[in-house]
Amino acid sequence: MLLVLSPPTAGRAQERPSVRALRVDEPPVVDGVLDESIWGGAEFGTGFIQREPQEMAPATEKTQFWIVYTADTLYVGVHAYDSEPTAIVAKEMERDASLYRDDSLMLVIDTFGDSRNAYAFETNPNGARFDALVTDEGRDINKEWDGVWTVASRRNTRGWVAEFAIPLSTLRFDPARSTWGLNVRRMIRHKDEEVNWAPLGRDVGSFADFSIYAVYRISLAGRLEGMETRRKSRQIDIKPFVVARATESPGTGNPETGDDAEAGLDVKWSVTRNLALDVTVNTDFAEVEIDDQQTNLTRFSLFFPEKREFFLENAGIFEFGPPQRNTFRPLPQMKVFFSRRIGLDRGHEVPIDYGVRLTGRVGGWNVGVLEVLTAETDLGDGSLIPDANYGVVRLKRNIGRRSGLGLIYTNRDTDVDTNQVYGVDFDYKPSRALAFNGFFTQSDDDRAGDGDDWAGGYGFAYSGRDMNAFFDHVKVNEEYRPDVGFLLRRNFERFNPSITYRPRIERKGIRSLFFNGEIDYFKRASTGELESRKFILGYGGLNNYREDGFGLYADFETERLFEPFEIQPGVVLPPGLYRFDSLRIGGRTNESRPLALLGRVSSGDFFSGTRDWANLTLRMRASRYFRAELTLDYNDVDLPEGSFITRVMGTKLGLSFTPDLRLNALLQYDDSAQLVGANIRFNWIYRPGADLFVVYNHGWTAPSFRARETQERQLIIKFTYLFQG
Repeated sequence: MLLVLSPPTAGRAQERPSVRALRVDEPPVVDGVLDESIWGGAEFGTGFIQREPQEMAPATEKTQFWIVYTADTLYVGVHAYDSEPTAIVAKEMERDASLYRDDSLMLVIDTFGDSRNAYAFETNPNGARFDALVTDEGRDINKEWDGVWTVASRRNTRGWVAEFAIPLSTLRFDPARSTWGLNVRRMIRHKDEEVNWAPLGRDVGSFADFSIYAVYRISLAGRLEGMETRRKSRQIDIKPFVVARATESPGTGNPETGDDAEAGLDVKWSVTRNLALDVTVNTDFAEVEIDDQQTNLTRFSLFFPEKREFFLENAGIFEFGPPQRNTFRPLPQMKVFFSRRIGLDRGHEVPIDYGVRLTGRVGGWNVGVLEVLTAETDLGDGSLIPDANYGVVRLKRNIGRRSGLGLIYTNRDTDVDTNQVYGVDFDYKPSRALAFNGFFTQSDDDRAGDGDDWAGGYGFAYSGRDMNAFFDHVKVNEEYRPDVGFLLRRNFERFNPSITYRPRIERKGIRSLFFNGEIDYFKRASTGELESRKFILGYGGLNNYREDGFGLYADFETERLFEPFEIQPGVVLPPGLYRFDSLRIGGRTNESRPLALLGRVSSGDFFSGTRDWANLTLRMRASRYFRAELTLDYNDVDLPEGSFITRVMGTKLGLSFTPDLRLNALLQYDDSAQLVGANIRFNWIYRPGADLFVVYNHGWTAPSFRARETQERQLIIKFTYLFQG
């Protein structure tokens, strides 16, 4: 029986809604028209409740959804009624675009009913598709994952309709469980209204007023009942691929063209409905989008996210280490396991001979096992990267409704050296507002000295309606080496408290104000000496009713250089203690508009001199077929040791002919590195799970943009096919 909610009082505990799925023998036609009789025989869910702008008020527009399923596919039909159908915003059609900028519908499905992990499927009136894997209620949101599913959307005189078809083979689930977790989110973008079937208050995901992450709080989802699935014969997906390349490198003194072709294989086997085994042979990642150029004026390495398909499904299971608290500063301090360490070494691509992953859930355990072998690689300068064997084992036991205790083991083994890491972690969440966490890990490395080789930390977070706070303490000792992980810096102890106050005022066009204070303090773990300290003071900011906003900040920084630091070629800062302060302003306009601007600018002291900095992005969404983005990262640094200006400029162009046919182009210019790069990528999803890619890469050395010389150009064609059995 469907429970339809009356408008609840904000902050009071509410009964979660439920809806029953209907088992059918004949599937509906997925065409965006809910005219089959089976929809009329199913229960419908309705009674959506606002999260924004009027917390816990009824939605201003009606939404109804129905769920039916066959032996192999889950179907969801949604009618999003709208009293102003001509005002519906729908500018995106590309796969995995940010559909929350449009009128959109998202399904969040917790197939194990563990109130922690889920699949997310989202669409808009154009039939665009976005999907993600959600781990630990949003601690990890794997947007790079692409599941096999389809959707059809269609507008009508009363709004718009979306019809989802999700093969059960795309989902991992417990066949003995007939009740799943479910939430449905609707964005009524032309009203800047967010509504959810299972109500969510502003105290959920409240780092931003109009948070797109609140729906991932799976423990607050409703119930999908009647999922009387039975285990079928074991499902196997076989995806062979062929790749052809033509490469020319005139800038290296070798103008000869190199042509090659190779084949490989990816296999996914559903060992059980709970566990998936992935196997890759002769792995190739030719279709992966290139990374955005970044300017680095710090002493530490850059961080680039994983984009390779083999490493993506259930990647959140392998997460271990301090949580990433701030969505707007996504640079992690450490990860015990970071899959980009595999197949990439010192900036060079290393061939993967084979890889095996087993991921899923067994009882109350999350399980992840990974084994990868990489080939020996000749760098061409007389040095070799030896072949290496990588292994990872991750186990995490669910305790209570939202808490957990876990273990991790990583191994990297070559003919030259070995590295192993062991660790244990916990999460304790006594209420929806409070969360505590901690971890301890130790490395065993042939190259380690006599110092301590462990790392650990603890922290807590509070999330309220108008206030957020967190504190983290992490210590990484001098000889700790996670070779299959990521460390932003070594030999440090960090203290990081933060508090944010975001009161709602709802007057004179202003929705909310913003105040923030945060300290990021580092000292050397081995000596206790101060290494860096940053005090961020958010003097104030505001968001208006249309979701335009800005904030004003002061940054008070201290940095100790223990050795000379070459911040730019020929510009060397001597060791010493530096104190410098700056003012910063950041802002954004509503991203649902055809033109949107977001960015940050700052000015002030910088080490021994001054720095003016700007990071700006202009986005244009002309129509559902065409979009463009211009980015600029600009630094004007004036130091007694030398002055310099850096510019990284990028242009992204996108053409979407259909939701399954697109052409993207990226042009980047880094005047500091004197590089220009172009990436043109054509992708045709000619059937679900199967693609044709045509990729052209061109790199130039460029003392200036006009005086550029080709370094390398490459044409890649990759064809994949999916067999399902």
